[in-house]
Amino acid sequence: MKNLFIIGTTLISMFFLASCGSIQSDAKKLAEYECKLKELMQKSMTGDQEAQEEMEKLGKEIAEFGEELEEKYPTDAEKEEVRKAVAEESGKCE
Repeated sequence: MKNLFIIGTTLISMFFLASCGSIQSDAKKLAEYECKLKELMQKSMTGDQEAQEEMEKLGKEIAEFGEELEEKYPTDAEKEEVRKAVAEESGKCE
């Protein structure tokens, strides 16, 4: 369980370095992934096996998205723009 949290957090942190679509829409998508991951972690802490399986699937989605982002925004300046946009979007979980 703790490993999934660490993996998820690491993946999301990696993706703060890049983005796909416009920077703002990519930042919003990363924030949505973060919210969904937090929700699933809460459920999995109660022993919800389905939530743990969903976390694994989400981790794969995040990894694929991250690969796209790395290709789209390779420069440090672009990565910094993405970081700022993600910081604005983070914490807006519904």
